[in-house]
Parts: sequence; C-alpha cells; structure tokens
Amino acid sequence: MRHATKLLAMGLLIILGNAEGFTADPPKAESNDSKATATATKESKELKLPPGWKQKKRGKFILYCKNEAPMGTRLKSETCYDEDGMRNYILALQEEKANVDRIRSTCSNQCTCGNPAAC
Repeated sequence: MRHATKLLAMGLLIILGNAEGFTADPPKAESNDSKATATATKESKELKLPPGWKQKKRGKFILYCKNEAPMGTRLKSETCYDEDGMRNYILALQEEKANVDRIRSTCSNQCTCGNPAAC
C-alpha cells in the first residue's frame, strides 16, 4: 500500500511540474500565413517538369499532365498529377536514375574496374 501511495504522489508531482509549462503564454508567431504562401509560391516556381509534361489549370487547381500510350495499346490517355503527386513522381524518377547509375558503375568489365591495360 505504501508503494502505491508513493507512486501516486510521484505521478502527481510530475504532472504538476509539467503544468507550469502550460500556464505560461505561448510565444506568438509572426504572420505564419504570409510566410507559408511565400514559400508555397516559391516552391511551385522551382518545380521543373520532366520532358513531355505540361501545366494545366482546372478551376482553382493546377495539374501537371502528360499524354501517353500505356504499354500494349495504341490509344493515348492523359495522366495528371497535382503538385504533391508531381513532386513524388520527380523524386521517383531521380531514385530510378540513381539506381541505374549505380548498376552501371559496378565492375562489369576490366576497363571500368580500373585496369586500363586490359582494354
């Protein structure tokens, strides 16, 4: 019983000790909305589209679209992404390019492994 009382008292002290942080006024932020819009417009301008992609505006949304024929068909279809989806697509392309470069840079023959006399 004493052990449970000690634990309860310690728990109350911990809670009351942390309560001091909640009573103080939080620091006021300086117009986060203006900073957020400034960075959003900056990021959208920095978005460099891969070849074949075009920016389209549909209502209040900006989409990035590409006409392509899926594998196995001649019919073209339009693939569109919003800004977040396009950023993910570009990141996936960069990762794929890095993987291809990594595979190419492995020692597949004597010349690439640093033995120029074998070439």
